[in-house]
Amino acid sequence: MNGLNPFPEFEEIPHKADAAIIAYGYSLSELFSHAALGFYHILGSTGESQSRVEDVILIQASDVETLLVSFLTELLFLAEKGIKAEIYELEINDKALRAKIYKMSVQRFSKFIKAVTFNEMKISKRDGIFLTRIVFDL
Repeated sequence: MNGLNPFPEFEEIPHKADAAIIAYGYSLSELFSHAALGFYHILGSTGESQSRVEDVILIQASDVETLLVSFLTELLFLAEKGIKAEIYELEINDKALRAKIYKMSVQRFSKFIKAVTFNEMKISKRDGIFLTRIVFDL
């Protein structure tokens, strides 16, 4: 939790066989950014390089849940190549996402995520706050 938000960016929650988080945000863009922070929290990383390369991620999907899974899957694809993405700008318009990122190499991730799943995922809005549960297949 930070001083501006009455809720955490994300929280890791218990899950039987996999890993799971609940991500929060005042906007869909903030929700997606916080979901990415939770994703990297689950992965864990060591030895991040100081050099960064700027890049852009563009994704279109049929609904916001598919957009989120596709976005996190893109981050997973980068992680499999030893790259961590730092998101510095993220826009969501209708069913399209544009994220400006800095890519940096890491020595290793402490966990291996096989897939981002739709299991238990439903983006909802309560009291002005977007939230969703995300399950990662380990």
